[in-house]
Amino acid sequence: MKNRWIKILTLVCLLEFYLPADDQTRMVMDIQAALTAGDLGKASLLIAESLRQRPQDGGLLNLRGVLHARRQEMAEARQDFGEAVRLSPQLTPAWQNLARACGQLNETPCAMEAWQRVLRAKPGNSEAQRSLALLRCADLSRLGRLAEAKVAAARLAKQSDFSEEDFESMESLKAPAVAAILLEGLDARGAAGLHSLQRLVMTYEQLQRPADARKTLERVARLDPNNTAHLLELARLAESSKDYEGALGYLAHARDLTPDDARIHFLFGSIAGEMNLPIEAKQSLDKALAADPENPNYNYAMGSVILKTRDAAAAAGYFEKFVKARPTDAGGHYALGLAQFASGDYGKAKEEMRIAERSPAAAAAAEYYLGRIARLEGDTDEAVRKLRKSIELMPKFSETHTELARISLLQGNMAGARAELERALRLAPESFQANEQLLVLYKRTHDARAGKQAEALKKLDEERSRRAELMLRTIEVRP
Repeated sequence: MKNRWIKILTLVCLLEFYLPADDQTRMVMDIQAALTAGDLGKASLLIAESLRQRPQDGGLLNLRGVLHARRQEMAEARQDFGEAVRLSPQLTPAWQNLARACGQLNETPCAMEAWQRVLRAKPGNSEAQRSLALLRCADLSRLGRLAEAKVAAARLAKQSDFSEEDFESMESLKAPAVAAILLEGLDARGAAGLHSLQRLVMTYEQLQRPADARKTLERVARLDPNNTAHLLELARLAESSKDYEGALGYLAHARDLTPDDARIHFLFGSIAGEMNLPIEAKQSLDKALAADPENPNYNYAMGSVILKTRDAAAAAGYFEKFVKARPTDAGGHYALGLAQFASGDYGKAKEEMRIAERSPAAAAAAEYYLGRIARLEGDTDEAVRKLRKSIELMPKFSETHTELARISLLQGNMAGARAELERALRLAPESFQANEQLLVLYKRTHDARAGKQAEALKKLDEERSRRAELMLRTIEVRP
């Protein structure tokens, strides 16, 4: 918008405002010719010479304002246009230029007043009408008067001369709901280009309309088919809506366009990991790490995927690289400790969990594993203390109660075990660990429900095995 209005600054023939003096007439014509030809140096000299002779001439000040605008000196241009209309209130082109300059400088009251003066002189002036509508819509939006702003936007969006440049000129437009109306109006008339559609995607996201954002972004991707950035954004939108297969499809397309992009392989592997597809995930993460073997994010993702396959020792190696790169990240220490715990290295696991427990984000889970380690090492008092702390921090995690039940069973406290298992099963009725310990309790207390509980546990074990088999599957991903 800025460059456009500078190009259309009024180079009006000013002769009607002068007495018939041939030299002065020629001087004004020469200034206009120099400005039109882009010879700003010559125009500057001619304007300075003319103003020495006629320093109170509004027309000349208007031309000097045009010169400043051509040089991108907007504050100086606005000052000259303001002085021009003060000296020559009847000079409508100067009012037009003042309105444009004030709009460019976000001086809304000045711009609105100037355009109103233009309309009084030229009632049918389409630029003045459109500019006032733009300013009113933007101003209402800025003031938070959204209902009125949306009505104004709806009227503006229907105008056939409303353009992308007009929308871009509304720098003070903050309300996404108003922006959406204007951009949808452009789109409905086929006047929305690539940039406007991208802005519409952002607006839909601000309005929490992910389906509309995704649909529009797919159009953007078709208009700009070789740009993987659109596909990565589409993958992000799909993932945020839990459409993991859709996300993989976008990433597969991006991977076809740029097969050596490690980030795309990383994202594909991360989402495949979320889908419990460790084979697919590992293949993609292997490619990412081949390109950037020390990348901490890639190593963390690979460690997480491998840990799901129960190869804890191999997973620990990747987490060690992450911790080395980001030693202050509590999540990294927790993940490394978890892998070490799963591989039976309780001493190292304890060290990492003690670092992790210092962080509020990781403390609850770290306390749980420190409690488990303490039980395995025979320190039941420490185990109970750590587990109680974990429950205090994370009260809805069932396995902590299951772990306390194990300790109660070791101590021969059947009533305590029963109470903890009841709590665990209220939180997670399908927990295999809690149901397994309940069967142990029934057998020890010769409870008649042991047989039925054994059948229930068998079904849970079968379901667990089925999920493990699903992890070994591969999928065909089509771009």
